[in-house]
Amino acid sequence: MKKWSILAATAALTFMLGACGTEETEEKSSAKTEETSAESTGAFPMKVKSLSEGSEDEEAGTKTVFEEVTLEEQPERIVTLDYGFLDTLDALGVEGIVGVASNGGKGNMPEHLKEKYVNDDIADVGSLKELNLEAIAAAEPDAIFISGRQTSYYEELKEITPNVIFVGSDNTDYIAGILETVDLAADIFGKEDKAKELKEELEAKVAEVKEKAAGYENALVAMYNNKSVSGFDDGKDSRFAYVYNDFGFKPATTDIETASHGSDFSYESVLNVDPEVLLIIDRTVNSEDAIKADIENDIIKKTRAYKEGKIVYLDGVNWYFSSNGITTEVEKLQEILDELK
Repeated sequence: MKKWSILAATAALTFMLGACGTEETEEKSSAKTEETSAESTGAFPMKVKSLSEGSEDEEAGTKTVFEEVTLEEQPERIVTLDYGFLDTLDALGVEGIVGVASNGGKGNMPEHLKEKYVNDDIADVGSLKELNLEAIAAAEPDAIFISGRQTSYYEELKEITPNVIFVGSDNTDYIAGILETVDLAADIFGKEDKAKELKEELEAKVAEVKEKAAGYENALVAMYNNKSVSGFDDGKDSRFAYVYNDFGFKPATTDIETASHGSDFSYESVLNVDPEVLLIIDRTVNSEDAIKADIENDIIKKTRAYKEGKIVYLDGVNWYFSSNGITTEVEKLQEILDELK
């Protein structure tokens, strides 16, 4: 442990021991105890498993196996390369972020995270898919958190610190996977009470959306990218299957080719499916007016969703680039509720 950490812990203990005389000081002491790190409560060394055992790259024909790590003490210098996990750490009140993949400020990071983590005090370690390993090493992290986009760098990152943890859950239940991610962060950083509050908020919002979704005959999730659209159903390998399986919308079709980016789904295909609700995810992170100009063409205007005012435009940053964050997931759910009033 660093010298300044020992001095700080000693000072805090001295304060607590001398603060037992009155009810007020007992309350302060109790509050201080709750804020104590997991290290002080004897939780370390802590063995931590990644949320997935491994990851396969079918195109390259390779498989990466994520090893269990042993954290000797609570990480004080953190590099997180996943925007969703950064969002969760921020919501939990975890401090010590020293590096993020902000890509020169051009990364598609939620605004509340950009305002806090894109600055000269926090290392810019590249983009989500192209890391700057020298910048990561220079940040001297105690732990590095990665997800699918950084899997190919796993072995190189372990040379910087053995504490490389994969935070992409392979839980087939999407919401349970998010809760699993929150629990992982809470266990490491001693934030169980805050985690409980955040999880309850998410579960309540999911229940709201399920109730809303039950009132519609069916829906289609589509993603807009450079004037074209892709479609997603509820298949096990569909990137947005959770909109049906976890959020409660009934799929307008179950005959869409499985792919992480959806199928090449023409506007005519959308008309043939003719969903009551059309959910459009914007991968280009463009203005809504610009997307509407392409989406609401003469073909789409014939759909039930257009005629009944049920085309929902969803924030591409939250839905495509920073999913699985506890705050962004609540925002995603609220976006649906706001649009389907």
